[in-house]
Amino acid sequence: MTGPREPSPWEAGRRAAGDVALPASLVLLAALALVIAYHHVPAVGQALDRLGALSRSGGLAFAAGLTALTAGLIPWLLRMATPSLRPAHPWKDLLHSLVWWSLMGVVVSSFYRLLTAAFGDQPGPGVVALKVLIDGTLFTTLVGSPGNALSHLWKDLGWDLSELRRHLRPGWYRRIVVPNLLPNWVVWVPGAAIFYSLPLDLQLPVANGIGCCWALLCVRIAAHSSGADPVSASSHPSA
Repeated sequence: MTGPREPSPWEAGRRAAGDVALPASLVLLAALALVIAYHHVPAVGQALDRLGALSRSGGLAFAAGLTALTAGLIPWLLRMATPSLRPAHPWKDLLHSLVWWSLMGVVVSSFYRLLTAAFGDQPGPGVVALKVLIDGTLFTTLVGSPGNALSHLWKDLGWDLSELRRHLRPGWYRRIVVPNLLPNWVVWVPGAAIFYSLPLDLQLPVANGIGCCWALLCVRIAAHSSGADPVSASSHPSA
């Protein structure tokens, strides 16, 4: 008598996407409300414009620091405050998170700038849709999702490169990346449509705000479920 069949990576991803749909909707509605307020509430617009000025003057250093804070440090602090989710090697885990998300901040910010140089900074429906399409297909599938999946797998394997290579046998993308790709699309396709509707200098800060809220929700979901590592499900925008 055989045991229950293991779900395929696509089936696992589809189930995960269904599980995250409701909390993702709450985060995205809050982000959408912020964008609407930016265009229609002067005080909100002025506050965000000041943030955009900081982003513009800080350049890639600002992008690296902000992403390390929102995607690395803040979720790590919540995990440390949740006994069932504390990492086995907290300081190594923190160092990995800060370095990885700093690098991702630089990569993602550069990608947003490249899209703006190619298609402009006017948030018309056609331009936004084109940016979302390129982001959700080429960048997410080829850079963001596999990069995040392999980075966190390497961490979970104790930063053992030989073990990581062992996991990279044929079919690794389907096994490792696909289960997280579908739930990430649930968050980041509509999320990208929201932050691409803003000026370039605000795209990364707002995307990081969405990512931070999403990461914190994933930590809370994990704390009330099996205690699985929430980080792989809380990937950065375009990840």
